[in-house]
Amino acid sequence: MNIVATLGESLGVFKKDKWIAIFSMAPVLIGALLYFWFGSYLYGDLLDQGRAFIEQSVSSGGWSSFFYWLLVGILVIGFYFLLSWTFVLVVSGIASPFNDIVSNRVERVIQGKEAEEVNKSFDRLFKRLGKTLLNEAKKIGFIVLLNILAFALSFVGVLAPISMLISALLLAVGFLDYSWSRKSFTFSECLNDIRTSFFSYGIMGGVFLVLITIPGVNLFILPFGVVYFTILHVKKYSTEIVNA
Repeated sequence: MNIVATLGESLGVFKKDKWIAIFSMAPVLIGALLYFWFGSYLYGDLLDQGRAFIEQSVSSGGWSSFFYWLLVGILVIGFYFLLSWTFVLVVSGIASPFNDIVSNRVERVIQGKEAEEVNKSFDRLFKRLGKTLLNEAKKIGFIVLLNILAFALSFVGVLAPISMLISALLLAVGFLDYSWSRKSFTFSECLNDIRTSFFSYGIMGGVFLVLITIPGVNLFILPFGVVYFTILHVKKYSTEIVNA
């Protein structure tokens, strides 16, 4: 597998099936609407309630204005950090059913099959919604445990590179899991897939790990990662079938 050439191939997939881009960006738009609604409440109703409370509690006009703008500053800073720390996580949770569709459509494009009808994609979303969310919950639990291990290893100087490798592989697993789930891979088959593609998954997981730390870029890297690792997975097993 040419892991570099697959990057260009991944971009080409979006041109071949426009619905891949639409389903990929849907979670970002849903997340943006949720945070817009929360922000509107925060700087609308909540701020008005805060102003009323300050005016009732502080008699001095000067102090009343001071505490009001202090409240505004706290809300602005608080919302900024809340957005920075949680937006990607929230979008990732919303994205799981959509990513399942994206991965399926990418696989069909790579295999030269006709694109799935949109109504069938939505049927797939609702039929597999429970299974996808349950699988996502299990995956998150597993990833959290391994992240704790990686965090602990990062404090030991000689083991710090192992910590980074675990984090890179975990990110790759998060993207690969949609292909594994669709093909009903057992746990041992998943481990074998990682073992036989340890280098490519580890290297590209590391690349995406760096890109995902860049604010703004990370929103587009998440769906792109699903596309990229789906192609990597499909090409790997199609090659194995041919060579069998």
